Amino acid sequence: MTSVNGTETEACKMDAELKAKWVAALRSGEYKQGQHVLRNSLDHFCCLGVLADIHSPDKWSLDKSTDNYKHDGYWEAFPRTLEDAGIIASSAMNYLSEMNDSGRTFAEIADYIEANL
Repeated sequence: MTSVNGTETEACKMDAELKAKWVAALRSGEYKQGQHVLRNSLDHFCCLGVLADIHSPDKWSLDKSTDNYKHDGYWEAFPRTLEDAGIIASSAMNYLSEMNDSGRTFAEIADYIEANL
């Protein structure tokens, strides 16, 4: 367990290659930042949506009832497919989602990922 802003979270070490791609994508300026969903119809992504897009870009589908994209069936900020595949722990996803939705920039989130995952 590690402490993140006073909260105990599972230690999570990501695959170095995937982490490097994710951090580079967050810093690239190619993704517009959004909140509360992985990806909206305007192609704004949360930080976890960027990870989902890098990991499996072919799994997006537009959900016309919510006007948001789903990734492998999920539109909310916690893509179960990433957790189930052992790519990122749920505690890390929770914290990163909070960072994203509270207004931290992709650059700030990339710095956190680089230092902690």
